Amino acid sequence: INFNTVPSFARAAIQTAVDVWSENFSSTVPVNVNVKWGSSASYGVLASASAKNNFSNFTGAPDKTLYYASALANALAGKDLDPTNPEIEISITSTAPWYYGTDGKCPPRSYDLVSVILHEMAHGLGFMSGSYYDSATGEGRILQPTPFDAYAQLPDGRRLIDLPSPSLEIGKALTTALFWSGANGVKANNGIKPLLFTPSIYERGSS
Repeated sequence: INFNTVPSFARAAIQTAVDVWSENFSSTVPVNVNVKWGSSASYGVLASASAKNNFSNFTGAPDKTLYYASALANALAGKDLDPTNPEIEISITSTAPWYYGTDGKCPPRSYDLVSVILHEMAHGLGFMSGSYYDSATGEGRILQPTPFDAYAQLPDGRRLIDLPSPSLEIGKALTTALFWSGANGVKANNGIKPLLFTPSIYERGSS
């Protein structure tokens, strides 16, 4: 982890979250995480994260038409595909009412930093959609289809990435009902495909 300007009192919580993922994400390639600490330009945003890069059509890719986040692509390729950059970048809003403990006992009116970083790390490792929704036209598109997009399905079983792009059909799918089809998720949900968050009014960053 490169902590940059992260104060010392926040580092243990961040490290704890990263350690949890390190026990559950298999890779022979080190995953470098760049963490920034500061004010946010967006009201209500606690933190944000993304992969530094995304890769497709590389040796080891299970589906060469999909775009894999840096850390995931490296794990599949067995080598660092972009050695000059970190795999994950995380920005944390310094002014949020954080709870810095690592015991999960977050008090009321505070946000548990460990939980938030666990969530953000998931985005950086590839739990991210390449979809885009135009609220003015209702049109949706898949700019760079990810493995996450490939596991998202309509109620009738069609994959989100198999719809024409751009199209109103994708826009409707992003604002009605989509389900997760990954075997582990279905098993953990008692054999039922988990419902994804797709409110009728598209919420950027959440839908």
